[in-house]
Amino acid sequence: MSRRYLWIGVPVLLVGAVLLYYGVDPSHADWLPRCWFHEWTGWQCPACGGQRALHSLLHGQVREALGYNLFLVVAVPYLLLVVWTSLDNGRVARRWRPVVQHRWLAWVYCLLFMVWWVVRNLPGVKL
Repeated sequence: MSRRYLWIGVPVLLVGAVLLYYGVDPSHADWLPRCWFHEWTGWQCPACGGQRALHSLLHGQVREALGYNLFLVVAVPYLLLVVWTSLDNGRVARRWRPVVQHRWLAWVYCLLFMVWWVVRNLPGVKL
């Protein structure tokens, strides 16, 4: 696939998601997807609460977003940097790419993702 299509498709998807989650409160929209992992096990996956957190972030309610999904709020800037440095071949993106996409940083992100998954399901832990 050509990078040109990614430069068109990714922003269109991002703008669409922003508009959707800005305008629709997932707490009151039964038609939005539910977490199948939570439905089947009763445990929270790492992304549980992500839709509500995104809605809250888009409305400037950071504290509320942190309550829905702490990891998502922390991870969004990193993921946006990964997308930017992957798609942009400009001088600034090329300079940041080795840092943002360093394999150790990716491993740390994956490790934190797994730790988040376990910790948020421990009895008595409310995150």
